[in-house]
Amino acid sequence: MSPDPTVSPAAPGVVPPAPHLAEPSMDHVTAASFEDWMKAVARGFQEEHHPETLALDREVFEDDRSFGFRVGDRWVSTCGALTRELGVPGGFSVPTAAVTVVTVHPPYRRRGLLSAMMRHQLEDVARRGEPLAALWASESLIYGRFGYGPAVSRLQLRGRTRSLDFLPGVRTGGSVDELTREQFLTVVRPLHERLRRDRPGTMARPADHSWEFALFDQPFARDGATELRHVVHWSEAGEVDGFATYRFKEDQTATEPDSEVRINELWAEDPVAHATLWRYLLDLDLARRFRARNAPSDELLRLLVHDARAVGTEVLDALYVRVVDVAAALRARSYAAPLDVVIEVADDLLPANAGRWRVRTDGPAESTTVERTDDPADVALGVLELGTVYLGGVRLADLHRVGRVTEHTPGAVAAAGTAFSWHRAPWCPDFF
Repeated sequence: MSPDPTVSPAAPGVVPPAPHLAEPSMDHVTAASFEDWMKAVARGFQEEHHPETLALDREVFEDDRSFGFRVGDRWVSTCGALTRELGVPGGFSVPTAAVTVVTVHPPYRRRGLLSAMMRHQLEDVARRGEPLAALWASESLIYGRFGYGPAVSRLQLRGRTRSLDFLPGVRTGGSVDELTREQFLTVVRPLHERLRRDRPGTMARPADHSWEFALFDQPFARDGATELRHVVHWSEAGEVDGFATYRFKEDQTATEPDSEVRINELWAEDPVAHATLWRYLLDLDLARRFRARNAPSDELLRLLVHDARAVGTEVLDALYVRVVDVAAALRARSYAAPLDVVIEVADDLLPANAGRWRVRTDGPAESTTVERTDDPADVALGVLELGTVYLGGVRLADLHRVGRVTEHTPGAVAAAGTAFSWHRAPWCPDFF
């Protein structure tokens, strides 16, 4: 789709047509229309447009993956995807469309624009040979009908720092110090790439702009807190084996400091680095509270402290996963146990996925075969349910218990559920 050469920018003060009489048409972004498209994204999320991020946005967004509907020269809906790689069980990275900036402006809702954009995008992802698509849902009710399942949960943690003394057996050691952004990136980029291999749900950060996203620090995004701070942990041997980023929000009661440490991200290679980083963050001068809004669902802080109840914990949805190519996606990950099962998948939007698939594996991805079959199904489920369990963070047996998975062969759900599970909970610290 190319822009209509007959469309010229509206003169200032020219009123657009009444929305109910307008006929929106789908179009891709060009260099000339990119800034207007970004303004439409901001308008769709009820946010201000920030021109100071335009250069970074231009690096991140790809014209042939950025599109929407227009009325004349005005964007009335937007949709995009970033070319990424998603970590899956077994330490592998799978090409993934990171779906983002999906908006429809209020006067144009309930006219099929969202459905048209999502179908167009899924067909494009399939053509590109990407087995997966993934997104963060601003509203959780929207994306299930397009096959996206809530595959990753996150914890929001908070508490009073002076109530979080560690148990006597918790080991800390080495040292933690703050680095400049440039120093931090020098040592942390290779460490992150190594650590994320053991954590399904994470995104690779190979390019400079992917780290710009991870360390995004424009003043308007700080919510009254300080600039982002960067710390690393050195082991007893002097090796960097963990890192964290955080902000500090100053506050005061009538009698004492009451500031908050806002933890953005924390990674550690071993339990000592993990505990030492937490101790550093909880012991910062003037802090009396902490908050971590995106901790992994298996974060161990509650097991380190005397009073587990002092770590306030809320479970929230995080990354939604959509299987775009069943065979390629199932071959790309490892499994926790050997498996030989026929899975019947329903997929109304991508018919190439629908049907029965025999999955055979000894566990490692290298041993896995996925082939179409006419054999009777042992387990039947929708593509949404397949995406939900794909990273190992949701139990297949739980979906069966609530009636979302059908078992045709006794014991098949238990066997498949064991194989699809994983020893590390998925986590996605990468917002997009």
